[in-house]
Amino acid sequence: MKQKLVTIYLDNMAYAKGKAVGSFADKHGQAEEHLQTYLDDGWRIGSVSGFGGNSESISARGWFAVVLEK
Repeated sequence: MKQKLVTIYLDNMAYAKGKAVGSFADKHGQAEEHLQTYLDDGWRIGSVSGFGGNSESISARGWFAVVLEK
């Protein structure tokens, strides 16, 4: 069995849609390594883990680590 690690970055400030400095609303939810392309190519999700997400300010950022299997 082959495995691949895909990361997805999430940022709650992205929902500000331009109301805050540094908003990346147009980029929110994009997979770093094109998750949908791998799924279309026959890979399946083996596991999903979250990490990060804590912040000292009003913003919260974190990652999903997705293990794909084929």
